[in-house]
Amino acid sequence: MDNDSKSMRSKAESHLKWGDVEKALVRYRHAIKAQKSTGGGPQEGVASARTDLGDAYAFADQAVNALRQFRRAIKTNPKRAEPHFSLAELYRRCGKTIASLPEYRRAIELAPENAYYHYRAGDALFEGGFIELAIGELEVAVELAPQDGFYHFWLADLYLMDGQLDHAVKEMQQASIFCPKDAYYNFRLAVLYVLSGNWSDSVAALQQAVLLEPTNCLYCCLLADVLAEMGNLDQAMRWYQKAGNLDTYDTNLLRRIREITGISDEPI
Repeated sequence: MDNDSKSMRSKAESHLKWGDVEKALVRYRHAIKAQKSTGGGPQEGVASARTDLGDAYAFADQAVNALRQFRRAIKTNPKRAEPHFSLAELYRRCGKTIASLPEYRRAIELAPENAYYHYRAGDALFEGGFIELAIGELEVAVELAPQDGFYHFWLADLYLMDGQLDHAVKEMQQASIFCPKDAYYNFRLAVLYVLSGNWSDSVAALQQAVLLEPTNCLYCCLLADVLAEMGNLDQAMRWYQKAGNLDTYDTNLLRRIREITGISDEPI
C-alpha cells in the first residue's frame, strides 16, 4: 500500500479513536485519493480504504454515505470480504436484518475462517427467526475459535432457546472454563444446572460466582434459594442474610427469609 494512503488511514483511525469523526472522514477521503494515484495494484487498496470510510460514516450515523462507500468498495473488488460484512452490519443497524443475511453469507464465502463473521451471521439469523441456522453458524464459530468463551456462551443460549438443555449445559461449561474470571458465566451455568435438577453443581458454580463478585445480591440470593431447595436451611439463611445486607429493599428476599424462619408477614 502507498505510504501516503497508509499514513492517512492511520491518522483517520486515531481521530475515530478520540471521537473526532469529521477529521476521520476527511483523512479517509484523502487516503482513497492517495491510493488511486498509486500505480501498483490500487484495486485492493481502494476497496479497503472505501470500506474504512464507509465504517466511519456508519459510526457517524450517516447511513446513506456509508451504503454508497460499501457498494463502491464491492464494485471495486467484489472478492474482498470486509465490505460485504460492513454492509451487512449497516443493514442491521438500519433495522433491515433480512437484507443483511446475503451480505453475511457472501462475507463468509470469501473469508470462511473468520469466526466473528459466523458469530454475527448467527446472531442475525436468530434475530430473523432462523434459530436452527443460527445454531449452525455459532457451531462453526466455536470450531474455528474453540477457546473463545464468548462464542460458547452464545451457542449455549441458542441451544437453551431451542430446547436443547444438555447441549446448553456443555457449552456453558466451556464458556466458564475459558473465562474463569467471568462471574456471570458461572451464574448462568448455575441456572442451567438448576433447570437440569443438578443442585450440587449449581451450588459449586454459584459459589464461584459469589467468590468473583461477592457484592452481587442476585448471586447470593440464588445460592440461598438452591441451598434451601436442598434442605440446607442454616446455610441458606446465612446467604439470604448476606443478600439482605446488600439489598435491604428486596421484598422477595424478605419473603424467602420469613418462609424459612417462620416469621409472619402479618403485623404483631
